[in-house]
Amino acid sequence: MEFLSTTVHGFEDLAAKEIQNLGGKIERVFPGKIIFSGDEELIYLLNFRGKTIFRVVILLGMDEVEGLEDIRKIVRAGDFQIHGTFGVESKRKGQHNFTSMDISAVVGEEILRKSPEAKVYLDAPKTKILCWLDENRFFYGVDTTGESLHRRGYRVYHHPAPINPALAASLVKWSSWKGERLVDPFCGSGTILIEAAHLINRVPNKFRDFKFKDLWFYDEKMWEEIRKSTLAEAKDRKLDLIGVERFQKHVKGCKLNAEKAGVSLICLQGLAEKLHMYIDNAPHVITNPPFGLRIGSKKKIFKLYEDFSLEMEEHFSGTQITIITPYTKFEHYFKVLEKRDILYGKLRTKAYKMKVE
Repeated sequence: MEFLSTTVHGFEDLAAKEIQNLGGKIERVFPGKIIFSGDEELIYLLNFRGKTIFRVVILLGMDEVEGLEDIRKIVRAGDFQIHGTFGVESKRKGQHNFTSMDISAVVGEEILRKSPEAKVYLDAPKTKILCWLDENRFFYGVDTTGESLHRRGYRVYHHPAPINPALAASLVKWSSWKGERLVDPFCGSGTILIEAAHLINRVPNKFRDFKFKDLWFYDEKMWEEIRKSTLAEAKDRKLDLIGVERFQKHVKGCKLNAEKAGVSLICLQGLAEKLHMYIDNAPHVITNPPFGLRIGSKKKIFKLYEDFSLEMEEHFSGTQITIITPYTKFEHYFKVLEKRDILYGKLRTKAYKMKVE
């Protein structure tokens, strides 16, 4: 079978490696998308264990197109049939003389032509067809995931500007952190620390359910065997995880999320720019500092960045820092070891690996 997984733009190599480690054979890599092959077992494994991907799709077709008729031809050329209800959801990037709704309509028409007994049902269809048109390349397939895998299911407290858990997991994997003390001085609701603990302890996505249970291939016995063996592989390694957060309500939220996720961590109310007042060493920092989109002006943000950088220089020489930000300010304070361009939603940002000297 051929599959498509969506992932963070800029961390495709990490997603490809994760897929490969779970048994997938990588065929092609596109911005934000991985094409790979494998057997049905891979559907269960990737949905349950995938940390750097958003979803697993059974790929029905892909090709370069110029317009809606080319999309129609791709769908018409396939032999896939649907029994029961279905819905079509499309996303489009680039300049075209048609809309995402037009794409969905064309794909839906062709599916009904092949499967006249199928019924369109948009609210909760048994089969969901997902389509992407990225500039001139079209992909479509059957969703096996349901809600995106970044919705882990452990968030009982929602921060106003949370980091996407798949991005948080990608940052942790990209960093050089191997299990030593980990500090997040802008910890918010604790996502980075929770994802770090789940990665190193091999904790699967056990707090949610999956769309594959509605699909034709679903084998309950196979799923239960995979679920049980995966849970049995999970570890309970005690880690030294410390978060610092400015606001008490977020501290409480961080602790609630960690408890739901089964992660033991320390979350302190305090200021990142006075980190030495709370901890004596921080061999590794992974963090997502505020961008200023919700909390204030760039001037305030840049002052916060400057104060935090001076704090690190004065008290935490040698610390490894992995950070994501749309600004280049930290390049003036720390030694840049590596950086990447990351698309965070629609925001173009940079991920940095740095060292405090």
